[in-house]
Amino acid sequence: MSDDMLVHFSSNSSNQSDQSLPTKIAKLEARMVGKASSTVTTTLSSAQQSTWSSVPSAAKFGGPAEDLVGPSTSSDSDDDNGGEFLIQANTQKRQKLQEDDHSKIFEHVEKFAYQVVTDGRQTSLDVGEAKVSADVNRKKNGRGRGNSGSGRGRGSRVTDQTRTQFSPPAVLASNGQLDIACHREGRLKDQIRNDSCTSLEEENESLRAKVVAMEEDLRKAKQEMSDYQNLSHQLEKELKDLKDHEQQMKPKRTKIISDLLISVSKSERQEARLKVRQDSLRLGNVGVIRAGTLISETWEDGQALKDLNTQLKQLIETKEAIERQRKLLKKKQSDKGEGADADTVLQEDEVIIQDEIYKSRLASIKREEEVIMRERDRYELEKGRLIREMKRIRDEDGSRFNNFQILNHRYALLNLLGKGGFSEVYKAFDLVEHRYVACKLHGLNAQWSEEKKQSYIRHAIREYNIHKTLVHHHIVRLWDIFEIDHNTFCTVLEYCSGKDLDAVLKATPILPEREARLGIAKVTDFGLSKIVDDDVGSQGMELTSQGAGTYWYLPPECFELSRTPLISSKVDVWSVGVLFYQMLFGRRPFGHDQTQERILREDTIIKARKVEFPTRPTVSNEAKDFIRRCLTYNQAERPDVLTIAQDPYLTYSKK
Repeated sequence: MSDDMLVHFSSNSSNQSDQSLPTKIAKLEARMVGKASSTVTTTLSSAQQSTWSSVPSAAKFGGPAEDLVGPSTSSDSDDDNGGEFLIQANTQKRQKLQEDDHSKIFEHVEKFAYQVVTDGRQTSLDVGEAKVSADVNRKKNGRGRGNSGSGRGRGSRVTDQTRTQFSPPAVLASNGQLDIACHREGRLKDQIRNDSCTSLEEENESLRAKVVAMEEDLRKAKQEMSDYQNLSHQLEKELKDLKDHEQQMKPKRTKIISDLLISVSKSERQEARLKVRQDSLRLGNVGVIRAGTLISETWEDGQALKDLNTQLKQLIETKEAIERQRKLLKKKQSDKGEGADADTVLQEDEVIIQDEIYKSRLASIKREEEVIMRERDRYELEKGRLIREMKRIRDEDGSRFNNFQILNHRYALLNLLGKGGFSEVYKAFDLVEHRYVACKLHGLNAQWSEEKKQSYIRHAIREYNIHKTLVHHHIVRLWDIFEIDHNTFCTVLEYCSGKDLDAVLKATPILPEREARLGIAKVTDFGLSKIVDDDVGSQGMELTSQGAGTYWYLPPECFELSRTPLISSKVDVWSVGVLFYQMLFGRRPFGHDQTQERILREDTIIKARKVEFPTRPTVSNEAKDFIRRCLTYNQAERPDVLTIAQDPYLTYSKK
């Protein structure tokens, strides 16, 4: 229905002379009943979509919402004489429609109140106030309808009927509390917006402060980074300068170190030669004997040995004289016979006393002789060391490496340690690792045939390949190998400052059992060693170098001549037994006083089926059993290296 028609109904509500008005209103009512709900729905939908912006649209009816309600109320109050028209029959129907429309509006208001969102935040409206306002309007409308039923004018009824047919926009227009709610909503929006703006401003200020602080930190970090970069560049430059200086100083430092080492070595050489001269006066020297065109060397004892020999000779002469006198005394006593008188008995007592005196003197001479013999043995040991030192000095003087050379731009040769048949060993200093080493110089004789040279080279390479794979604290380490010239090459070994076992046993023939079992020893010189393959079996491999080695320490199977001997690690077990026996008792178990030629000629080792132990010194039964296991005659019954290493006697010592 148009706006003009509503205005026309409002202006003619008091016109009672029009007799056809009830009929027209009834027709309009019937025609508008179906449109009322659609109008309410449309109005509510538009109100929701425009966020209650459709509320002011009540102006379409000619004024604000309060004006629409006002005239209707005045019409109801002024008309007291109206009769009953057809529209009165639909009062309950209109009331029901109006309540339904009101309930729908309030449902939309509640839904909208919980869906308001301002700047991303959900705001809840006061639904209770909207309901209270709606209840107030219901009471007003109820009073209007009650007055209408009491006999008010037709204009009032027409207005009421018209308002009922157009109840949704009339309710919206007459519900002034919704404007208040909308106003409050607006204020709430403004307040939320203001609060949000204030909060955002505070957050912005905080973020700006953080940004300023972070910019300051960034500036400081950049400055620190710049400082560190400058420092890094400076350190790199200093490091480069140090490396350059190191490269420049390296030859100088090497020369200084080598000069100091050479100076110390020269002093050691002088001290060694001076000591040899002093010991030569006391112990003896090597003399030269010329027999025609032949010149030979012989040893001439020194003064100390001469004095000992003189004392020993005197004691022997005294001992022989006392023995002669004692024999004469016994002979005189036997010549007297049985018919002796009292004087003879007295002489016999004197003979007995004199014989006891001779015995006492002989015992004293024997003790003195033992002391002189021990002293002589000590001098003999010193004499042996002196002879070896004299030989070393002579070999050093005749060596072509005695002028303190630096080999391979690294190893500074110092003093000669010893010389063998085909090599000589120098004490040296590693200028790179800054440690003492032993340089073994292998020389090929220029007079050798090419075949012999190749054989020696193969032998040395095999020894090197075996030695380089062995890394153990009881094995001398092999550090390096290099060629010096066409006929000479060098192997660099770990330097050991101690003595070899032979020298120790010569100085101290008998060692305590604890020291013999726990002493620290290092094995070197693998010239005669062989690599045993895993598939060799218990019998071992063929002995290709029969006759080589030291016979006192070889097992019986190495002396078989009827067939080629088969050897294994059990050979080393036999050698360990011989060495341990020698350390404990001061002698070898088999052929101690024999030469190698006599051992081979008399088959001494082949006949060594049982080991015997002397009564002195005292040795534990566990040690004797260990030696028996090592010196088992039958090769098949003798334990191998791995088995003997787990022997209870050795494992107990490890604990």
